Amino acid sequence: MSTITSAQSSSLNTAVAATTASTDPAQQTLGQDAFLKLLVAQLKNQNPLKPVENEAFIAQLAQFSQVEQSTKLVKLMQQNLDQQSAAIQADKVGLIGHQVKINGSLVQLGTGPAPITYSLGADAASVTVSILDAGNQPIRTMVFSGQTAGAQQVLWDGTNNNGQTMPTGTYGYSVVAKDASGGAVTAYSSSLLTVTGVRMGTGGGDAVLLAGSQTVNSSDVTEVY
Repeated sequence: MSTITSAQSSSLNTAVAATTASTDPAQQTLGQDAFLKLLVAQLKNQNPLKPVENEAFIAQLAQFSQVEQSTKLVKLMQQNLDQQSAAIQADKVGLIGHQVKINGSLVQLGTGPAPITYSLGADAASVTVSILDAGNQPIRTMVFSGQTAGAQQVLWDGTNNNGQTMPTGTYGYSVVAKDASGGAVTAYSSSLLTVTGVRMGTGGGDAVLLAGSQTVNSSDVTEVY
């Protein structure tokens, strides 16, 4: 029974590995050409008294065919992923003009009253909401009484403690809640922001939502209105 020499087998395996490692079309063609050249060289230089058996020859061709099909499959899957990513990012454009809720303590002041949302872990006898400027200093303090556990929303009219109207933009806020005995009640802050634009991700990255001067990762959005 005749066999393929170790040198011939090593050359063929090297060609196949080169084809598998490349996803660039030009490199794939080069790998195929190299494989065929090695195969022809093997047939020319084989021992006439010990020619390559049909089974071995067919096995080599089958191996090459499997590598070529695998390369095409990988390329096709990547194309599908790219198309899906583009479609998902395009859908984010539809959020422009809508309000989105994210975890955090931001309030967006426009031309009207600005909603402030938070959730209480238990019933609270008093809740103090402070609007903060860029330096994290309170400019408006609002006190509410008798709020129950769960989601809450209050409105800020856009004025400071002196009654002056503040410029439109994004502000921070803090929530301090206490029960009837003066004990602390946990408050979970969330933000309602209006989407004004979308920055498309690159290299498969996620799209970033623009809300005035703020940027929001679309993966951080918990609700859309």
